[in-house]
Amino acid sequence: MKRSLVVLTLIAALTLIAIPVFSQESKEPAPAPTPAETAPLVTPAEPANEAVLQPEEMSIYGEVKSTDEAANSIKLQYYDYDNDEEKTADIVIDKDTKMENAASLKDIKQGDWIDAVYLPKDGFNIAKSVIVEKEEEEAPPAAMPEEDKAAEQPVETPSDE
Repeated sequence: MKRSLVVLTLIAALTLIAIPVFSQESKEPAPAPTPAETAPLVTPAEPANEAVLQPEEMSIYGEVKSTDEAANSIKLQYYDYDNDEEKTADIVIDKDTKMENAASLKDIKQGDWIDAVYLPKDGFNIAKSVIVEKEEEEAPPAAMPEEDKAAEQPVETPSDE
């Protein structure tokens, strides 16, 4: 019985030693890839997609510096976060431009704030939509009702003379 226990222990020890030896990868270099395996994949040329050729819509937010009714454009001062500086841009209004809070270019004044979506086209920034934020004027203080004025009057207290 002791002998069979020793034999089983030796077989188990040899098995544990042999497993890592057989699991190692061979040291032989991998065969070189064939030209068919390294050739780039070639796909047939596809016709150009019109959406790819279209310029991308841009958005800008800034203060109106001036308007030019003859050129139908707005000069806008905005902050360029990429370059950390103030810049100006000309936005052209056309018949397809959607306007919000202004009926036409005549309603836009210096000091108004504009949020515009435009397309760069032929060297011009053609507006798709313009949202105008009018500069708020300060309203005069409202007249106080008589009862509030009475509440502000100093209250006299009797003195201890």
